[in-house]
Amino acid sequence: MSQQPDVNRIDVTKQVRGEVTEDCIVLTLNGREIGHIPFDAASCTMNAGYMVEQQRIFRIDSADTVHPSSYVDNCDMGWC
Repeated sequence: MSQQPDVNRIDVTKQVRGEVTEDCIVLTLNGREIGHIPFDAASCTMNAGYMVEQQRIFRIDSADTVHPSSYVDNCDMGWC
């Protein structure tokens, strides 16, 4: 897979957890299902907004999504 235009990829591989069910391993991130790996398949199926490339799992955000550099802005009080 190649990177899609106008998106940001965030490597979330280390935060992904797997839960074994009867017929697959369910992949979760922060308690939300993001994909699954069927026991009878050699690849995994990812939900919308996630992708696998070179054995890494990425969350896909719009390029215009703003990720704040800190949790507060204009802090001049010294407590933040």
